[in-house]
Amino acid sequence: MSKPTWPASNSGCPEIKDQDKDGVEDANDPCPTVAGKFNGCPDTDGDGIADNLDKCPNTPGVAANKGCPEIKVEDKKVLDVAMRAVQFETATSTITKASYKNLDAVVSVLNKYPEMMVSIEGNTDNVGEPDRNQKLSERRAKACMDYLISKKIAANRLSSKGNGENNPIGDNKTKEGRQQNRRTEFNPIWR
Repeated sequence: MSKPTWPASNSGCPEIKDQDKDGVEDANDPCPTVAGKFNGCPDTDGDGIADNLDKCPNTPGVAANKGCPEIKVEDKKVLDVAMRAVQFETATSTITKASYKNLDAVVSVLNKYPEMMVSIEGNTDNVGEPDRNQKLSERRAKACMDYLISKKIAANRLSSKGNGENNPIGDNKTKEGRQQNRRTEFNPIWR
């Protein structure tokens, strides 16, 4: 068996394929055609998270949010308040007029974070038939989603689902607990 010979242009070393010339061999480079310092991948926004792993590659963020910006405390409060404050006409999915200002605040938060998506989840107490509560929770979540869409939030940033009476946060044996369970949650998701 003869020893391999390497081109003189590589000072006698084997030729390494590195299309983007970032020093990471293509075979080990998850981004072989774009130079980068993070395992061969770029970090466009400079947040320390490589673009191929960054859900918000053009906006600096934190690892806990997959490279997307951390939601400010006051913006988290808006989503939490909306969860408790969005109300509906009794036994319907008709949003009360008093609830629109809370939904408008959610619109403002979504406009601040264009990469953020929101899962809207409707919940009910355990009064009534479970099937009816399930359908009511679905309609209420969709009503909130439709309102946000009417305020120019892109539909592909929103999803809605109903949990019926299956996710209580309060005691269904008390009036206060049932009131806590009748809610619509706005849960941030990063694309």
